[in-house]
Amino acid sequence: MKQKQFGKDWSDGQLNFPKHLTPKIIHSALFVYNAKNEEETRQRVEYLAKQIGDKAMAYAMSLLVLPTLMKMTRDTEEYKTFLDERNSRTLN
Repeated sequence: MKQKQFGKDWSDGQLNFPKHLTPKIIHSALFVYNAKNEEETRQRVEYLAKQIGDKAMAYAMSLLVLPTLMKMTRDTEEYKTFLDERNSRTLN
C-alpha cells in the first residue's frame, strides 16, 4: 500500500482540486483544528504560515471559521427575511 503523506495528492493527479481545497489546505486546517490548546494552536498557525505561505494559510483558516460565519449569517435579519419570502411562495 502506498504511504500517504501530509498534503500529498493521493489521487496521483487524477482529480483537479480547486486551489482552496487541495489536500495541503485541508490537512493544514485539520492540523490546526486538532491542537490541544490555544498556545499549541498559535504555534501551529505560525509554523504552517511559514511552510505553506500566507495565501494558503488564509484558505486553511477560512475552512475553520466557515461554521461560525454560517451561523452569523443565519442570525441576520436579511437571512430571516429571505427565508420568510422563500417559504411564503407557493408552487403552481
